Amino acid sequence: MKILILNWRDVQHPRAGGADFRLQQVYSPLVRAGHKVVLYSCAFAGASRTASIDGIRVFRVGNDWTFSLLCFWNLRKWVEEHRPDVVVEDLNKLPFYSPWVYKGPLVVQMHHLWRGSIFRETIWPIALLIWLAEKSVRWVYQGCVFSVVSPSTKGELVEMGLPDKSIEVIYNGADLKAYHLVADAKRHVLLWVGRIQRYKGPIQACQVLGLLQDSFPKLELVIVGDGPYRSKVEAYVAARGLRVRFTGFIPKKAKIAWFQRAAVHLQTSLKEGWGLSVIEANACGCPVVANDTTGLCDSVVDGKTGLLYRYDDVADAAAKVRRVLMDNSLSEQLMVAGLERAGAFSWDRNSEEMIALLKRTVEEHTDV
Repeated sequence: MKILILNWRDVQHPRAGGADFRLQQVYSPLVRAGHKVVLYSCAFAGASRTASIDGIRVFRVGNDWTFSLLCFWNLRKWVEEHRPDVVVEDLNKLPFYSPWVYKGPLVVQMHHLWRGSIFRETIWPIALLIWLAEKSVRWVYQGCVFSVVSPSTKGELVEMGLPDKSIEVIYNGADLKAYHLVADAKRHVLLWVGRIQRYKGPIQACQVLGLLQDSFPKLELVIVGDGPYRSKVEAYVAARGLRVRFTGFIPKKAKIAWFQRAAVHLQTSLKEGWGLSVIEANACGCPVVANDTTGLCDSVVDGKTGLLYRYDDVADAAAKVRRVLMDNSLSEQLMVAGLERAGAFSWDRNSEEMIALLKRTVEEHTDV
C-alpha cells in the first residue's frame, strides 16, 4: 500500500512533539512490512528538503506559518506525483482542508481538540483563528474516517456533530523493552516530562512543589524537556526559591532513568489526546498524578494506576501527590497496577490496527 501523510512536523524538527513521535512509531513498522510511506511536513532551519527517516520518505516545504496553505494548494499535485492508495491528514491546530481538494480515500488522525484551552496557550488573534478552524471540522470533514487516540477525544468529536461510526480509537503504544522497572531506584523526585508550553502546565507543577517542599525537605521537582515557555518557568522558580531542576532535552535513556527513580510523575497538562508519558511512567513503576482532563482521564485509571486531581486545581494536585508520598501501601498498589496496564500497550499492535483501518478505508471508499 502507498500512503501519503500530511503532518505539521516530522520527528527531526526541533519543535517536534508527542504527536510527531507517535507518527514515526506507527508508520515506520509499516515501511518494514513492505508498505510505502511518504510524509510532507514543514521545513526548518538547517534541514534538508528531503530525508529518509526509518524508511519514511520526508518532503519538507514552507514553514510553520505557510505549511497549511501549501498543503491545500499542492495536495492534488502531490497525489498525482506519488499515486497513493490513501491520504492521511494529521489534524493539529489548523486543518489542511484536504476533502476540498482530494476526493480519494482519506483518514484523519487527531489527538485532541483545543477548544477554549487554546486561549491559554497563545495570543488571542491566533487562538481565535484556531478556535474557529476547529469549528469548521464538523462540516469540512463530515463523512471522513477519523483515527483518534482516546475515547474522550472521540467523545468531543461526536459532541461536535461527527458520526460515532466514522471514528475509531487506536490507542498509543509504549516501548516496553526500554521502559521498565528498576528495583530500589526510587528517590525524592517529583517528575514532570514534556515540551515546556503554557498549556502543558509547568507553572502549575511548580506551584504543587511550592505547597509540598516545606513538608518534604528532600523533594525536588525535575522538569524534563524544553520549549518556548521555559524562561517564564525558570523566572517563576527563581523568584520563589523552589527546588526545581531543568534538564532540557535529554536522550531517551536518560529520560527513562528519571522515570525509574521518580516517586511520582506529575502530569499537569490542560489538554491531551492521551498522554504518552503516563504509560511510560507506569511501565517504569512510577505512580502518576494527573489533571482530570481529556486524554489523561483515559490513560490514567483513577485510583488504580494513578490519581486524577480536579481540573486545574493545584491544591488538589498537591494533596494527591502528598497521599502517594506518605502512603507506601498506596504507592505500591499504583505501581503494581500501572505495570500490569502498561503491558497492554504496544506500538506493533498500534501499527497493525492502523494498517487495518487504512485498508478498510480504501476498500469501502466510494468515488463522489
